[in-house]
Amino acid sequence: MGSDAIELTKNEIKGNFFSIGRASYARPVPLWDNATGEVASFSSNFTFQIRLKNETDDRLRLCNLSFTPNDGVADGMSFFLAHYPSRLPPNSHEGNLALFNDSNNLNAIGDGRVVAVEFDTFRSAWDHNDNHVGIDVNSINSRAYTNVAKRLVSDDNNTMTAEISYDNRTSVLVARLHIDGDEPLYNVSTSVDMKKELPEKVAVGFAAPTGMCVELHQVLSWSFSSTLDDVTMATSPRQWLLVPVLVPSTVVAFLVLLCVAAFVVHRRRVWERVDDSDDEAREQAEFERGVGPRRYRYRELAAATKDFAEEGKLGRGGFGNVYRGDNLSDHDRPVAIKMLSAESSSQGRKEFESEVKIISRLRHRNLVHLLG
Repeated sequence: MGSDAIELTKNEIKGNFFSIGRASYARPVPLWDNATGEVASFSSNFTFQIRLKNETDDRLRLCNLSFTPNDGVADGMSFFLAHYPSRLPPNSHEGNLALFNDSNNLNAIGDGRVVAVEFDTFRSAWDHNDNHVGIDVNSINSRAYTNVAKRLVSDDNNTMTAEISYDNRTSVLVARLHIDGDEPLYNVSTSVDMKKELPEKVAVGFAAPTGMCVELHQVLSWSFSSTLDDVTMATSPRQWLLVPVLVPSTVVAFLVLLCVAAFVVHRRRVWERVDDSDDEAREQAEFERGVGPRRYRYRELAAATKDFAEEGKLGRGGFGNVYRGDNLSDHDRPVAIKMLSAESSSQGRKEFESEVKIISRLRHRNLVHLLG
């Protein structure tokens, strides 16, 4: 990454020769759906620069002498769709555009399949011109191309804008190029069967190489949108056209679902409250009837603790303070008496009553027996 751009190839003169690089979207992008047979329509807009190097080097001078028609620059860059995750083929520098290598550049198969729009700056053996826009379908030999009168490599920081779109109704892939906003607009298009040429999910991004001749390949901005999934990095005309049609019906459906959900949640809460109320009433009745440990009157407990005197406070438990009690009726030994805090919630009271029931059933030589 540069400060204001994605650098696809190395930007230092000592490391720029025979450099290859790719940058792609982090997640797989659905291209077609095997279950439904639907193929995505998509569009992508991006701005980029292919720039001259400013440094001088003996190899650059050799490149200038050897490849005068190309002015010592090479080899271009591309926008691609390929197997996910994206992998750089070995030895894919120079004319292979970091898309293919010499073993598959005429008929890529399997995970090596690629559909790309190339912005070529160097005339290789299979090229018709040293500055052209081409569409490559599993081959470095472009299925369709258009020559560009103005050089793609800029020595004055000209910015290029590319618009790439695919229509699933016509199966036509279209690429358009503006150079620094000037006319003419360069167009190239061809038919591509995406289900035949590429896997169901793809990597989408950019690739660029250099060789003996070098240049900088910089992506300045990028947007991409697809109709098959929510892989959208910017709005597109297709999406804006869909909004007026889909929003009313979507809103109505959402409101209906919201009402149904609210009703179900309300009924469930009512039922839960009824169940809880029944349980509480049943437990309270048992507690009031004296089911479980013996019940003591408040005045008996107050007398034993001297009205719950602070000096007799032993500590604080989970549900309230614990006090020392003496001379409790029918019991001549000191006892510990817990007072349920007035701040305890109904849930806390239920837990306290459950604790009382459980402890009253426990018998162990190391546990104090619960009297009531």
